[in-house]
Amino acid sequence: MEMPLLTPLVLLGLALVALMAVIQRHHLASPEPSLPFYRPRVSILKPLRGADPNLEANLASFFLLAYPDFEVLLGVRDADDPAAEVARRVMAAFPQVPARLVVSHREVGLNPKVNNLANMLPHARGELILISDSNVRVRSNYLHDMVAHLHRPGVRLVSSPFRGIGAGTLGTACETLQLNTFVMGGVCAVHRLWDGVCVVGKSMMLHRRDLEAFGGFAHLGRFLAEDQVCGQEVAAAGGLLAVTAEPVDNVVGSLTVSEFLSRHLRWAKIRWRINPVGYLGESLLNPVFLALVQMLVEPTRAAMLFLASTVAAKALLDASSERALGVRRPLSVYPALVLVKDLLIGISWPLPMVARKLAWRGNRLQIGRRTELVPLGGPVPSSIDWMVGIPAGQMRITTAQANSAPIAPPAATSLG
Repeated sequence: MEMPLLTPLVLLGLALVALMAVIQRHHLASPEPSLPFYRPRVSILKPLRGADPNLEANLASFFLLAYPDFEVLLGVRDADDPAAEVARRVMAAFPQVPARLVVSHREVGLNPKVNNLANMLPHARGELILISDSNVRVRSNYLHDMVAHLHRPGVRLVSSPFRGIGAGTLGTACETLQLNTFVMGGVCAVHRLWDGVCVVGKSMMLHRRDLEAFGGFAHLGRFLAEDQVCGQEVAAAGGLLAVTAEPVDNVVGSLTVSEFLSRHLRWAKIRWRINPVGYLGESLLNPVFLALVQMLVEPTRAAMLFLASTVAAKALLDASSERALGVRRPLSVYPALVLVKDLLIGISWPLPMVARKLAWRGNRLQIGRRTELVPLGGPVPSSIDWMVGIPAGQMRITTAQANSAPIAPPAATSLG
């Protein structure tokens, strides 16, 4: 009997997923490098927008770091942003930590996160710049680990793998599973197998001089994938990139399936614009969808059994990857969750190839080369144009001075 056309691709896909799972486990078991005697000051830049229920605990974790010399800068665009009040509350709870709240609507480009970072940077006093998203939560040894990696010979940029945590909705479950398997496994594989550039800006550190050498945030503000472009610029200047073995927690709020798909599509458009060949190869990393397509083309009993076997194998691999991260879902939920998530991913996979437009935070944009953002209706103004006419006096600074009862350290979160 002749083997169905997609069967070899499904088997190859399962083998690749298994390889990624092995590489991910191997990377997470890597020893931590030794910390140098000299421990430079670190400026932590936290761009904020809106206040989800986890924001206070996420921010508090950065005020509990066991590192001798660091400061925390928190940035918002508008003074009435709900995140500003949360930031003030956390700063007041930890008066011993140097911290500032920067409020400014100055723009250096079309990427709102980078605009926020650019407004905080002039007030940073550290030799090392650490960029961290608002939904990231860390352990007390976080800075020790990041600084130790940055002081390895030749390393000029360090990023962290991240573990998705959160529960409550199907969209959240899909998001966390995707982060803990495909995303983390892919980042580890790129660094371990190809020594390539794959930077996720949820947690990354570099020297201030290296950031400024290629134009800083004024340059990065032109791009959607500012983190990846930052890594490319550092690598082009001869610097090595490192990924720590200690994951940070990406705390995922309550997402609908539609919100999960929207986020995934934005990231997929980034990957397609940065590496089209690699993106085409991603189809092999979804063996469940390939087996489903095969069953729909030839709806035989054998095809149905093959699909069920593929789902079971993929579920075991994904569960193993999450267990290695300390994420423990009931094993019984994996088959259905894997089937739903991989079906959604498979259906949306072709869209970035035909859709270059992006609706992002109220702006309608087009994605160009290296994810350069172009507003629909005209080219992107130069970085200088964006900064003209915005006086520095419009940048408001709040320094933490209040003293109140400290916030308790954030508790560990598990998936139900």
